[in-house]
Amino acid sequence: MRAFFAFVLSLLLAAPANAAWFKAETDHFIFYGTSAKGIQADALRLERFDALLRQLSKIPDDRSTVKLTVFVLSDITAVQRALGDRTRNVAGFYTANASNVIAVVPRTTGNSEFEDVVLFHEYAHHLMLHYFPTAYPAWYVEGFAEYLATTQFTPDTAKVGLVARHRAYELIIDSTLPIEMLLTAHSSELKKGQVGNFYGRAWLLTHFLSFAPDRAGQQRRYLNLINEGVPLLDAATQAFGDLKKLQTDLNKYLNASRISYLSIKNTPAPDLKITLTELDKATGDSMIERIQLTRGTTPQERQPISARLRQLSSKYPGNASVLTLLAEAELDLGQYDAASAAADAAIKAEPTNARALLWRGLSLANPLRKARDSDQTKWKTARSWIVKANRANSEDPLPLYEYFQSFLGEGRAPPKVAIDGLGKAVTLIPQSTQYRMPYAFALANQGDYAGAANVLQPIANSPHKGSMTRGAKAMVAKLQEAIARKEAKLNIAALSKGFDEPEEDAPTSPAK
Repeated sequence: MRAFFAFVLSLLLAAPANAAWFKAETDHFIFYGTSAKGIQADALRLERFDALLRQLSKIPDDRSTVKLTVFVLSDITAVQRALGDRTRNVAGFYTANASNVIAVVPRTTGNSEFEDVVLFHEYAHHLMLHYFPTAYPAWYVEGFAEYLATTQFTPDTAKVGLVARHRAYELIIDSTLPIEMLLTAHSSELKKGQVGNFYGRAWLLTHFLSFAPDRAGQQRRYLNLINEGVPLLDAATQAFGDLKKLQTDLNKYLNASRISYLSIKNTPAPDLKITLTELDKATGDSMIERIQLTRGTTPQERQPISARLRQLSSKYPGNASVLTLLAEAELDLGQYDAASAAADAAIKAEPTNARALLWRGLSLANPLRKARDSDQTKWKTARSWIVKANRANSEDPLPLYEYFQSFLGEGRAPPKVAIDGLGKAVTLIPQSTQYRMPYAFALANQGDYAGAANVLQPIANSPHKGSMTRGAKAMVAKLQEAIARKEAKLNIAALSKGFDEPEEDAPTSPAK
């Protein structure tokens, strides 16, 4: 435990002011940080971790999805600043939305036992939500991440399922959550003194179900029941039996003198290449704003972020990186002329900057959409910039999504090429509900009811309540009913009324 407190203290030491920023890119990841040596080492370890999990999960190495971007910040305080005031006592976080897929972690410490815990925890979220996009209860999302976070490597083996020593204090000292609360609560719904125990008990339950001989197969059955739409407690009772006995068994497991883990022969990916780039000063100075814009901002945050980026654009005139961020920030504020000006300046500095081209198009499309203006010429002009963004980076899903949306904004049915593009966006970031929802409606409008229902299933069976889940569940039921009756035409527009409340695209998963 003393080592753990030393680990936490070391994370609180800030990096030198005005440190240079570097970018390291591998086959699967992009890292940003102020230590060139550090992020290269991080990238190598995460590639080995990725290779191990692909080996265990049989995930093909097709490299056809958006690379996970990892920001390695100076300390926990910087991580919390990047996350904003949405939560406290956060050591790292992962978020996936229509803009990008990112993880934000503190600088590694050199402590071999703890330095990878946060990094591996956030990557485990990515593995689950990116490659297996389905419905999961909150405890399993965090328990799965904690289970994998303690993985340790020797030169030729990997140890998986080691004790979560970083949760020892919270498991022993914090009040134990009742099993019903653990199985149904989301961490955001818990009181401050319960959150740590939630993470610890989530790890304990995941580990217990993975190794207890008399519980073999129960975890898989439980998840299958949830994805069939069975309520959380009913699914738990059907899969685990008496929940009071489950809690008693868990407590015994916690107090066991030793627990099992897996020892797996593992070899790093061969011929791994890392491309290292030193970033310009302006890009480094705007890194926190880049993270904030990517993870999504609240209305209260937008004005300060824009003001900061305006200052940086004056300090570093003509810098395409800062100007692109500024254009995005102005769009968030609804300042379309300012967004257009910033995007134009970014494009002048970097003509093939895909996001700058996209923001230029949205500076025209968004006010048209807001005014419900269906002028075909105006929409054609706006759409031309979105097409340029796609041509500049055909693997960026956001221009594909905005191209599809531009037809809806104009009041026209999207053509097949736009629907196919949106389908590609779903494959690039499969955990984005912002892509899944319109794609499901587009498929349903084409008469592909089975395809639409399949796309909606992860949302419809989500254990987290909300209008989007309720609407998706109702729509899936209607689609399945139409399939059974061999009904040729549904009123898809009428079904869309269940989705009228805005919701967060993909929940941010913080590591406490």
